[in-house]
Amino acid sequence: MDLPQSSTLNSSISAPALRLTGHEAGGSSHPMDPACIEQLLEEARGLLASLKIDKSRIEARLAEFGRTDPIAEVKGYSALDEAITSCQEAIHALDQSLLVQEG
Repeated sequence: MDLPQSSTLNSSISAPALRLTGHEAGGSSHPMDPACIEQLLEEARGLLASLKIDKSRIEARLAEFGRTDPIAEVKGYSALDEAITSCQEAIHALDQSLLVQEG
């Protein structure tokens, strides 16, 4: 069953094309506000601290029950390890972005 397409609906929606990194496709012509970057850094650092605490708690619980993380056994690292690494990379990228703007 084919549904009719409304050209007015499609033409009225105006949104920038985004890449997965969250930037406009084709690059951004305007730098991000340093205050916004600082806020993102603060949030990312808080998230990183929470991830590390959660990892310690989960590892302690697994040890308490004599178990291991099945994902870590298969992949060599846990899902939390992967999240921690990803968060650290995001923090590094934000730090670099801030340095470029200040430089």
